[in-house]
Amino acid sequence: MALSKEIYSVFEDVVGPENICNDPVIMPSYFGKDFAAVILPKDTKQVQAVVKLCNKYKLKFRPICTGWKGTFPENIILLDLRRMNRIIEINEKNMYAVVEPYVISAQLQAELMKRGFHFNVKGAGTNTAAMLRGHGHLDQTTSGDDRNHLAIEWVTPEGNIVRSGSLGSTDEWFSGDGPGPSLRSILTSAVPPGSTPGVFTKAAVKIYHWPGPSRLPVKGVSPNITLSEIPPNFMARYYSFSSLEKMMQAEFKIGESEIAFELMGFNIAMVASNMTVSNEEDEEVFRRLEKESQGLGFFIIIAGNCAADFEYKKKVLRHIINETGGKSLESIEKDPRTEGILLTNCIRISASIRETFRSGGMFASIPSMGQRDLTVRWAVGAGKAKRSLIEKGLVVDDGGAFFGWGVEHGHLGKTEIFCRYDPLKPGAEEAVQKWKTEQQKRASDEHYFAMLWGPEDEIGKGLCNYQSWWSKLKKAIDPNGVALEAGSLV
Repeated sequence: MALSKEIYSVFEDVVGPENICNDPVIMPSYFGKDFAAVILPKDTKQVQAVVKLCNKYKLKFRPICTGWKGTFPENIILLDLRRMNRIIEINEKNMYAVVEPYVISAQLQAELMKRGFHFNVKGAGTNTAAMLRGHGHLDQTTSGDDRNHLAIEWVTPEGNIVRSGSLGSTDEWFSGDGPGPSLRSILTSAVPPGSTPGVFTKAAVKIYHWPGPSRLPVKGVSPNITLSEIPPNFMARYYSFSSLEKMMQAEFKIGESEIAFELMGFNIAMVASNMTVSNEEDEEVFRRLEKESQGLGFFIIIAGNCAADFEYKKKVLRHIINETGGKSLESIEKDPRTEGILLTNCIRISASIRETFRSGGMFASIPSMGQRDLTVRWAVGAGKAKRSLIEKGLVVDDGGAFFGWGVEHGHLGKTEIFCRYDPLKPGAEEAVQKWKTEQQKRASDEHYFAMLWGPEDEIGKGLCNYQSWWSKLKKAIDPNGVALEAGSLV
């Protein structure tokens, strides 16, 4: 749908001629789609003006920042927020940072480390938006997004500006729940569709003490990157266990003692992906580590605030590992270069990228969130159901390929299971999709967890028919139906 010259001119008056485009040659550079126009607002005022114009002319719009997720229909107004890339404030006293949508996590992480702070970079990696909602490698000590998002500035689908929590009454960013209106369940919706219509223009995120150097001593060029030296009072290890019960016992004891900076239940296939630089080397290292491992395991980073604190944490860890029969992978413990690689990838959160995009095929995954031991037991069942697909050669034998981690030292947990397959192999994609559907239904039927991707009507049966309430809410805040659901804080 081409915009008329008159409507195009009205949008142009808001953002300037250099910040709007509908050239059919340029449009496909955005996701290969033919958009009505791409508009680049510079601030909240311009976002509000554009949204109000979309309502006036009944034009659907969709905002993006880094563009990592979401659907992008053609013939819509695409709001590219890349000009809104400022770190507004780092408040060291009250421990929060305020960012615009295009501030990526690597940018904020680097600025925080200089000041002795860090924050919960989401598992998708440091090239995603710093205000992205979700969970990540550092959940063990920083918790997840529901704890870390504070006040938020939001342009509603009608073009109203809402400032949530303390921002709405005191112009300060320290709280997402008050004094002032709390809209947390709307702004950070976690169940499907897991998205909020409108545009987030600023958000405050919680920051935490960082015991490491102001700058990680990274050397090499990706994917050959490691640390020139292990920072003082830092240590990375991988421990495997002879049974699921012993692994979970160790995880809970580590959570109770609060000694871990990071604890991720990586499987051996994921560890191999982060230690290697090619698919061939990945496969060779995976088979070697599989022999070295005695079963399921987890990756842990210990970070001391001083030498005495570091020694205490190591002593507690040794006691827990001995008590639960854990076995350390020598490939990490006795090789500082490999230890440096894993520290780099897991603190900067580039590990997920390596695991996903150097896989020699396609991934399908199912996430779970809730009580840690229950989500793990669900994943074990999903892994057993996947065994028949492995035996038929439809998916790759990747050692089970479920992983997870504790949230807030194990008070909650996330588990995810995925499988790798060749999309060109006849019947593979269909078999994997059937497996996903069956295991999602099993999770719902057996009440393993609340967060689930699948048919909303089915999920709604166990969640107070939330989809009906969400539909009513969306009609109330978007009466003209112009806002495409953007994904919370993407």
